[in-house]
Amino acid sequence: MFSMYDDDGLNFRNNIDHLYNVHEVAPSQKLKNKVKDEDKNKESFQETLYKGKITKEATDAYKQMTNLDTKEIIYHVEQIMSQQVITVNDSKTIAECYELMKEHSIQQLPIIAENMLHLKGIITRHEILKFLLSDLASASENVDTPIKEIATKKIITTDPISDIRRVSQVMIDFNLNAIPVVNSDDILVGIVSRNDIIKAVASLPHLQLWA
Repeated sequence: MFSMYDDDGLNFRNNIDHLYNVHEVAPSQKLKNKVKDEDKNKESFQETLYKGKITKEATDAYKQMTNLDTKEIIYHVEQIMSQQVITVNDSKTIAECYELMKEHSIQQLPIIAENMLHLKGIITRHEILKFLLSDLASASENVDTPIKEIATKKIITTDPISDIRRVSQVMIDFNLNAIPVVNSDDILVGIVSRNDIIKAVASLPHLQLWA
């Protein structure tokens, strides 16, 4: 299942087919990712997979809803997502967000409401650089711009039980580096990145990407 959020909060929650009906697909770009040597160990990667809340009943219900073969092995977003998500509130400046991205070696920051875990937007390094390069003469002043003025406020998210393969297809089609993961209460519980998907494809048996 996928959701979309904007300034007014949740405005869409449905399966992948309906997502393509309400959100314009961006041109796909070539993906350039590097996998570290230590990430190539299949056994160690599989040992890190989350094995907690995903029950057989939940998996079977998901397969039925998405018309998947009930005998097919499904790997869920919850198993590979990063649960420790670096977030900011919309009062932060461009400079503060950019430094935070550099510090943690990430490409995007989900924006959450003050004292809450609900998404309000997302900002990417690409958006920051594009904004600053559009007016180089004023770049030194523009870095103090509140991030809410340039952040993307129409956000695609996924839920924890979504199939990794469907999420990867959405990331390719909408040219996303990462997708926030929200639960049924619209609370941010993780984030899944391109690197997470690449590690899964390289390490997990029986996992083939398809649309």
